[in-house]
Amino acid sequence: MDFIVISVGNELLSGDISNTNATYIARRLTKKGHKVVKMVVIPDDVNVIAEEVRNALYVDFVIVTGGLGATHDDVTTEGIAKALNKKLVLYEDVLNDLKKRFPKANETALRKVCTFPEGAEVVRNDVGVAPGYITDKILVMPGVPAEMEDVFEKVLPRFGEIDYYEDTLIVYKKESEMLKELDTVVKEFKDVQIGSYPKEGYVVIKFSGRDKERVEKAKERLIELLGL
Repeated sequence: MDFIVISVGNELLSGDISNTNATYIARRLTKKGHKVVKMVVIPDDVNVIAEEVRNALYVDFVIVTGGLGATHDDVTTEGIAKALNKKLVLYEDVLNDLKKRFPKANETALRKVCTFPEGAEVVRNDVGVAPGYITDKILVMPGVPAEMEDVFEKVLPRFGEIDYYEDTLIVYKKESEMLKELDTVVKEFKDVQIGSYPKEGYVVIKFSGRDKERVEKAKERLIELLGL
């Protein structure tokens, strides 16, 4: 499956916090054999959220994180509803559950986090207050990393798993010294993804794909060409 990950939050754009959520999601999806084709970071703006979500609907599934709290700038759900042309509905059963779990919480705040696009499937958040939810082919989750991970791991199994294998090779050369050999392997193994990541004093070459034998042969071929 192909995914787009949309991270919502002014704090991400200002650099106040790092976007660890997108990294976590991409890593988990990749390990399951799926592909993240695009990552986007956008502000807490209803219109921007709506536009980005609409533009992303060409993929199999869209994942949105951030902006599900009860403060004035938590407007992700409004943006999702606008993108899908759906009205917002208070889920009384979810509200009653949160009242039991958080008896001292402000009811106005709880009502906001229990309001979803009509027809959404709510995903319980066992770490925090704001639940996640699925509407159409969009998964929306809180931005707090621990809460996002809790919700995401509940949903991840339904995406299924595709054969995936990866291996790495460390080469103590400059990347510029192996361009010819790398290009040769890339051309010979079009079904294997080959990434080159320069470090201080060496280069990490990552080989990945759905066929373990092909991945291993691509690595062996590069070793042969480099004379290692």
